[in-house]
Amino acid sequence: MVVLAEVLLHFKLNDLPYKFLNHTTGLVHKLGQYSKERVLPEDYIAIVGDSNVYGFGPLLYDNSWSMKQPSFAPHHFLHSSLHRDVLSFGYPGFGSFGASLSMVHELKTLQKSWLWPKIEDPKEILFVFYEGNDLVNNLHEFEQRGISMQKTKSTKLNIPVEKIFQSEQARLESTISWIDQLATWNLASGIFKNYFNKFSADDTSNIDHQSNDTTKEVTQEFTSSTDNLYNVAIIKGEEISLGFCEDPALLLTEEETAFALKITESSLSYLINKFPNSDIHFAYLPSSLSVYNLSDYNVSAAPFNLAGNPRSGSFIPSEVADKNQFLRKYFEDMCKNLGISFFDCTEHLAKDAKSTLLHGPRDPIHLNEAGYQSFANAILYHLNSKS
Repeated sequence: MVVLAEVLLHFKLNDLPYKFLNHTTGLVHKLGQYSKERVLPEDYIAIVGDSNVYGFGPLLYDNSWSMKQPSFAPHHFLHSSLHRDVLSFGYPGFGSFGASLSMVHELKTLQKSWLWPKIEDPKEILFVFYEGNDLVNNLHEFEQRGISMQKTKSTKLNIPVEKIFQSEQARLESTISWIDQLATWNLASGIFKNYFNKFSADDTSNIDHQSNDTTKEVTQEFTSSTDNLYNVAIIKGEEISLGFCEDPALLLTEEETAFALKITESSLSYLINKFPNSDIHFAYLPSSLSVYNLSDYNVSAAPFNLAGNPRSGSFIPSEVADKNQFLRKYFEDMCKNLGISFFDCTEHLAKDAKSTLLHGPRDPIHLNEAGYQSFANAILYHLNSKS
């Protein structure tokens, strides 16, 4: 019976309702995505990034137990519009370094797997940089590996990236278990684990629980420490309080910003080297504070800890615009030097944000349905301009 179920899932894994796909992890989760015609994608686009690539947000939370196959993330909207296979490598909480490393590990592991037919490299790779926290997460990821900016020469930024990637590849390979690649085991163990957690902790949803803990904490911190005169946007001529907002790394120093940018550039170069035959595009996703037409009130930057020290602070709207422009120019120049396409989605989202709330309000950190559709439309615009 188990063997029969495994065989069926090898051909029908991407036909599972999201209620079941929600319980899978790793390679099985990637193959079960229904933004492609068959289990193994062909001539496909791979999207690499963080929770915005995964699709976290109110639409996912409302559909996490759906017996259908709802569209809630960029890969779903792109698949529907392009009629092409789109595979999402979204890793919530990861920066550029962790996302690129994990994507390569999962795809190369799948290509070497004896349980699944060989999967081809992506035809195109869409590397999504999220302005809101990727730079901070880059610093966290290096800090976790014992590498800080203080241990490098800030003027040269001699980051031993190749050595780090090699050691991380070896570590990830040592964690590979063939049993986790069995679709039946992956699904069954995921269901047991998540339902056990659900009933023991009285959770309403596995995805909702995973994603909203941090959101609730930072939202409570924001509402208790600030007032409504922070993070106010003008939408349809009315002032709308955005609540907690992520920002273009306003709390990082110039040296910290340069160090984190170098990590993103090195991570992108890592992908380019691993997939020399794939057409790679860099997509710039702005933070919420960079998207809306802000009122004259100050803005509150998203707090975080770095090297054990808490960071928080308020800024004027012009400082948001200046940092946003700096980052966009940096990456535009970087892409020219690397010979890849630069998809700047800022203006497309900003245009839609003049009349529509693109984030929350239930989860102010992530895009809502209108936001993800706007993001997907911006990507489509750039993809069509390349064809």
